[in-house]
Amino acid sequence: MATFPKNINEMVLVKQSVIPGKNVILPKETPLFLQETVKMYNWINNGEGTKLNIFVPKEKIEQYKNHGPYTDGVTAVAIYEDQNIVFVTEHIDGEPIYGTYDRAGNDISKTHISLEINKCYQCHEGYSDICKNGTCATPIIDIFK
Repeated sequence: MATFPKNINEMVLVKQSVIPGKNVILPKETPLFLQETVKMYNWINNGEGTKLNIFVPKEKIEQYKNHGPYTDGVTAVAIYEDQNIVFVTEHIDGEPIYGTYDRAGNDISKTHISLEINKCYQCHEGYSDICKNGTCATPIIDIFK
C-alpha cells in the first residue's frame, strides 16, 4: 500500500475537479473512464458531489506533466475535500502502488468497496488511454466546460 505523505501541505496543487452529485446527468460524450469514476464515487458527501484536488510533490511536477517515468516515492495525492478522503499514488521501482486514507493518515481502504486498493488498480490499469504509468489525465470538471 502506498505511503501516507506527511507533507501534503507542501505539495503543489496541479488540478482541480469535481465528482458531481448522484443526480447529475453527464454529457453523452463523457469518456467511459469518467463515467465509471462518477458512478463509483458519487455516494461521497451524501450524494451531493465533492471537490477533488490533486497535489504533486514539487520535485515531481515535470514527471507528472509527462506521466512519468516516475522516481520512487509519493507521486500524487488526490483529495475528495468534502469527505477528507485521500488517495495516494506512489511509485517504487517504476511501478505504481496505491493507498486510501483519511486526513489523519488512517487507512480507510476497507470502509467502502470503492476505496479498496484493488479498485485503484482496476481503473488505473484498465483505462490505459487515460491512465499512464499509474496517473490519470482527464479531470471530470473539463467535460462541463
